[in-house]
Amino acid sequence: MPEEIKCIVLKINGDELLMPNASVAEIVPIKNIINVANKPGWMLGYLDWRGHSVPLISFEAMGNVRMPSLATGNVKAAILFSIGEDSNFPYLSILMQGTPSVVNVKEEDVILNKEAITHPAIGDKVIMADGAYSIVNLEELELIVKKVMMH
Repeated sequence: MPEEIKCIVLKINGDELLMPNASVAEIVPIKNIINVANKPGWMLGYLDWRGHSVPLISFEAMGNVRMPSLATGNVKAAILFSIGEDSNFPYLSILMQGTPSVVNVKEEDVILNKEAITHPAIGDKVIMADGAYSIVNLEELELIVKKVMMH
């Protein structure tokens, strides 16, 4: 029997990010963003989530795409589990729009998209029967965010 991976699809300003369902801790409304100074434009600040200060990033701004307005009210944050070993960095969060969906992905349903990848934290682009998706390289995303937070 072919192996299925339960994935979550996050809508990010016209793109759809595909990631393992297990990598997402929670989807939360954005209430208070704790601002940070002297950081790149994609580093929006920190969310207070369950007693943790979680870095909030604009995935699209990291890829040099204009970020949507936070004033629309349709913007939420996806809290992601870190995959690294650093206990000082258990979570990070990314801005998303709308409601995420869950899809079961089988390897034979996925076709590699030959489209050029310009985003530093996108590992692959794929096409499935219901659309095109970007696959986040969580390790790379984490490294980029940690590098910025440590300076």
